Amino acid sequence: MATGFPTSLDALTNPLSTDALTSPSHADQHANVNDAVEALQAKVGVTASAVVTSLDYKVSKPLNSEVLAAIILMDVGV
Repeated sequence: MATGFPTSLDALTNPLSTDALTSPSHADQHANVNDAVEALQAKVGVTASAVVTSLDYKVSKPLNSEVLAAIILMDVGV
């Protein structure tokens, strides 16, 4: 299973300590979690990210006047 994040949330299986390593597949469990972590890292971004879709980029840039105007209009219910 490849991760569906960030467009959807994954439903990961938590195996029990009594489950065989093949049910669910031990390798698949690691692959699924690795895919999810990589997707999270891509979404969050690295420090001083230049990727405009990353959260780091978005929160580190000042808002321009158009964005501020839109926020004000939403806030007053226009």
